[in-house]
Amino acid sequence: MVKSVFWKVWGLPIVIGILSAIGLLSALTGDGFYDLLSWLTLGIPVVLAVWYLVKPKKNPTIGRAR
Repeated sequence: MVKSVFWKVWGLPIVIGILSAIGLLSALTGDGFYDLLSWLTLGIPVVLAVWYLVKPKKNPTIGRAR
């Protein structure tokens, strides 16, 4: 049985897009709790981007025989 790679490739971008949409709509439509919700949902993509930029890169040449 062949597993679909769709969710491996597009799962995280779809989740980030949904979180961003929720954050933008909550920032535009409400105050109080909605402000907190917008800060959290719009901050998650920023945190993920910073985490990805600062994590150490794997060296693909380590362990290869020449």
